[in-house]
Amino acid sequence: AFIAGTYALAKRRGQAVASIYAASAALNCGIAGATFFTLRARLYEQDGLRETPASIETSSNSAVTWGAMRLHHTFDSALSGGFTGGVWNTWRRGTRGALSGMMFGSVFCAVGQLLYNELGVQRVKFVSRTSLAASPRPPFPSASKITEPLAPKEPLFDRMIHAIGLKKVSDEEYLAQMRAERAKYLQKIAELEAKLQADKDS
Repeated sequence: AFIAGTYALAKRRGQAVASIYAASAALNCGIAGATFFTLRARLYEQDGLRETPASIETSSNSAVTWGAMRLHHTFDSALSGGFTGGVWNTWRRGTRGALSGMMFGSVFCAVGQLLYNELGVQRVKFVSRTSLAASPRPPFPSASKITEPLAPKEPLFDRMIHAIGLKKVSDEEYLAQMRAERAKYLQKIAELEAKLQADKDS
């Protein structure tokens, strides 16, 4: 829709014509997208229904290859794209445009699915390489390098607090202080409410 409207404005056909172009493009894309994704979702469901428990167990135990990842749902996308392209071109040009629409839609959607799958494969490879580089296997320490574990060093912030004479409050002590302050505030609120009630009664 944006491209169609921009094209009409670039041709200086007026804002009204550009709005019509944009609305028409949005409608066509919406119809084509709804048809494509509805049919592809239906094909996904049929694939899931055709899988038996034995086939699911076999596929889960077997390793997934890069080729299988690259071809994942390519046939479903090609079939859905061909059907959508044929319907859309028939609606626009009549029955003579059905075959060309089916071929274009099938090839376009298949290539798009292949590119999407290739991005997924490259992402998996990148994450795998990054994980291996970030976590190298540590060397096994020799007997001469094995020493007694050092005592945990006191954090710098705690040492600074002790140096100026302050004491670090533990979580339990801090929670007790908060509860005491809450009780004090609740008592103050009760006193104020009682005072307001007494003023209203008087």
